[in-house]
Amino acid sequence: MRSRGILCLLLLTLTGRSIQGQNFFQKILGKKSGDDEDIPRASLSNGMKFPLVGIGVGNMVPEVIPAILSHALRDDKKTRLIDTSSVSQNEHVVAKGIVDGADYLVKQGMSDKVEIHVITKVWYTHLGYDRTMKAVQQTIENVRPALEHPNVDLKLHILIHWPRCYDTIPWMKCEAEEQTLPESIKSLPPPPHTDKVNAWKGSWKALETLYKDDKSPVASIGVSNFHVKELEELSKIATVKPHIIEANIWSFLYDPLLVNFAHRNGIHLVAFQIIDGVFGDPRRTPFSFHHLLSVCNDLAKTMQSKGLLTKDEEITAPQGLMAWLIQHSVSVIPRTTDLQHLKENSAVALGKIPPMTEKQAQTLAYAVEALISGEDMEEDAAIRVTFYAKTKDLHLWWRDDEDDVEILIATIKKGGKFDEKSHPGHKFKVYDHADKAQASSVELFQVSGRYGDHHHVEL
Repeated sequence: MRSRGILCLLLLTLTGRSIQGQNFFQKILGKKSGDDEDIPRASLSNGMKFPLVGIGVGNMVPEVIPAILSHALRDDKKTRLIDTSSVSQNEHVVAKGIVDGADYLVKQGMSDKVEIHVITKVWYTHLGYDRTMKAVQQTIENVRPALEHPNVDLKLHILIHWPRCYDTIPWMKCEAEEQTLPESIKSLPPPPHTDKVNAWKGSWKALETLYKDDKSPVASIGVSNFHVKELEELSKIATVKPHIIEANIWSFLYDPLLVNFAHRNGIHLVAFQIIDGVFGDPRRTPFSFHHLLSVCNDLAKTMQSKGLLTKDEEITAPQGLMAWLIQHSVSVIPRTTDLQHLKENSAVALGKIPPMTEKQAQTLAYAVEALISGEDMEEDAAIRVTFYAKTKDLHLWWRDDEDDVEILIATIKKGGKFDEKSHPGHKFKVYDHADKAQASSVELFQVSGRYGDHHHVEL
């Protein structure tokens, strides 16, 4: 597993087109004029500028969606990409959140239209040409309040959610779900679970029809949860190539064929289940998690030196992960109902994070792969501490309060120094005599700070 993962990570790095030593977002990504020019964006194959930072609301409690989206659209966040699906039955609630957010911006003095992108998806019960046309027509009606808002320029992106209903996936109830559909859908044959090879192909033809219609609000079309086999079949029948592929972050890291196919065909990648998929239990792989935190600390110091962060602020591990993905032109759609996390995950916050160096990006790539696979990196990251003996020989001991144990680490000669790799909270005692009982002075030092820091301690 490790070799497959690393192969795809290196491939992802190649497809990302990052340029070391230049302002990444200004040099590589399309920028929208006006108030949203600081939002990181990529270009779809049809030339449309597409946000690299969004929010997923697919499984969010419907009652909180309008408030969360209204906050997400505000100027301190400027999140302009929303991801949902028809099966979530919340498209109308998403429209309300967009309208509420736009109304708030108007009250704050916005006069121009705000460009907002919504990804939604056709469920596998609605595969087939006629059923997909019906599904998208319903989606358009659901989001119509946002489409018709005078201060909203809504870009609608329609994806096929799954290529088929799989009998091997326990939660998919192919025949049972068919029976729950309204007669207006069931009357459109054939039921997609009876034609699993071809049903999604009819759906693609429907999406092409909608995309080519000048009166349609569909701005791009794509697929979700497709494997390379289906993508290759799609490329043979398509008159419009998919603009977007959406997949679990695991697929991007362990399926090099998928990433390579997207790269070769100019298809934009959107990753979901980013935070839960990577940080499920970082305690299993502490070394990797510490390396990721070290990269985040380095980025924070760069931002602090430029006045973009205060000394007390930091780059969180999720922020570091998402910054790495958007630096490689992958859109992220984290889900949260926490207002602080909403701000940390926003386009404004992530857009300020500087591009990673090649070394930082590689370190983070290995750390992420290890966090997902559960196979930890061989060496730990650390806080580096350099102890200096200025006036006399000193004896450095590591202190464990829990077991009341002290272990001799080094004897530092007068005028010399000693480097130690340590961790936050570790304690050291310094004696001026080899026999602790005869020492005339004792100093206690406790390690503080973040991984990647270097402390200089004069004794």
